[in-house]
Amino acid sequence: MRCRTNPSYTGYAIDGRWQKVEELLDPDDVAAGHIVRFRRSAQSKIVRSREPAHPAIVSVEVFTRVQLEMRARRGSDMAARASQPQTRVEPKASYLFRGTIRCETRGRKMEGSPRKHTMFYRCAARTLIPGSRATLGHPPTVYVREDHLSDGVNEWIAGLFGPANLDQNIALLAGAQGDEDPADAAERAFRKKIADADATMTRLQRALEAGWDPEVLASQYNAAVAGRKAALAGLEALEPAERLSTADIRVMVEELGAMKTVLDQADRGDLAELYGALGLDVSYNYKTRVADVSIRPAPPVVSMRVRGGTRTLTTRLRLNV
Repeated sequence: MRCRTNPSYTGYAIDGRWQKVEELLDPDDVAAGHIVRFRRSAQSKIVRSREPAHPAIVSVEVFTRVQLEMRARRGSDMAARASQPQTRVEPKASYLFRGTIRCETRGRKMEGSPRKHTMFYRCAARTLIPGSRATLGHPPTVYVREDHLSDGVNEWIAGLFGPANLDQNIALLAGAQGDEDPADAAERAFRKKIADADATMTRLQRALEAGWDPEVLASQYNAAVAGRKAALAGLEALEPAERLSTADIRVMVEELGAMKTVLDQADRGDLAELYGALGLDVSYNYKTRVADVSIRPAPPVVSMRVRGGTRTLTTRLRLNV
């Protein structure tokens, strides 16, 4: 097989078939180092010696004929496959904790590792810098089962809306809407633009009455009119944001029913979006097999900012993985 694909068997020296590429192990962690990969070079970068460099196994003519035959067969196979009815492509695996779970050893993000029956997150020692302190005592691979982790996280989030914490968290959610409707600030900005345009138009009219050349003032006047029309259109398109009262939020939470059941039965994409909105952060210690979990909701989804301080909720979940 190699004789059919390696041009060196024709007796000529071939250089540049592969190029070395260095890639970051983790784009979010430059200190993790690089990994070297080899990729096929473009045909224009491959160099062949002018004279034979070693005994040939096959002649150039035979090698070329085989290459053309292989390309013809691949072409026919590709055409045949293209004519067949397309099968449905399965969606890519979704990760509930994408970018949120870290190995406590170095704070590096753990990568998803799908399995047939479930999803795992892993931290492989081979991706650490060789000889670094982080590799001391680190197992070859650390795994965390996603379903074990999500079950504990969902139970904790559901507990935040339990009877003991319900009133406090509803008040925080109501306060997260802010003291001012964003539409109010936009309305003030539009009205200021209208007032400025009116003032400009009045000033130009007085200049015209004073004897200024109309051609000089025409462009400025038209610009002021256009700006005023645009501000009026923006003002008419404003819609006040829907603000929920504490009672409205309480009704919504109570209608959800058992929060733990709702979270467990939620769509994976929706649940991952919820984790992202909550600012979920998981730090897993493989020695104690304990995950430190915290959430830091970020605006505009949910803001836990109270009197200038950000409230961070933390807990410790013991996992059996």
